[in-house]
Amino acid sequence: MPAATDHPPSQYRVPLTILSAIIGGPLALIVWFWMSGSQRAGYWRSNWVRAGVAMIVGGALPLLLTILAAKVHLLADPNPNPVGFGVLFLFSVILGSIVVLAGIVRSEREIND
Repeated sequence: MPAATDHPPSQYRVPLTILSAIIGGPLALIVWFWMSGSQRAGYWRSNWVRAGVAMIVGGALPLLLTILAAKVHLLADPNPNPVGFGVLFLFSVILGSIVVLAGIVRSEREIND
C-alpha cells in the first residue's frame, strides 16, 4: 500500500492551468499548485514560493482592511476610495505571481534532478 504522501500530480494539471491562465493569470499558479499532489510540499519548502505568497497577502491586506473598516463604520467616509491600496494590490499580485512562478520552476528542477 503506497504511503499517504505518494499522490502523483493530476493528469488534468496542465490543461486546467492553461485554461486558468487564459481566464486569469494568477489563478493558473493556484491551479498548478493545488493539482500537484505530493509535490505541493516541495513547493512550500521553496523560499521563493513563500515570499511570493507573502507579497500577495501583504499587498491585499491594506485594501481588505480599508474595505472592512468602511463596512463596520470605523472610517469617517462610508464610501472610501482606496485607489492607492488598489494599485498596491495590483502590483503586489503581479510581482508576487512572478516570484511564485520562479519558485515553482526552481522546485520542479530540484524535484526532477
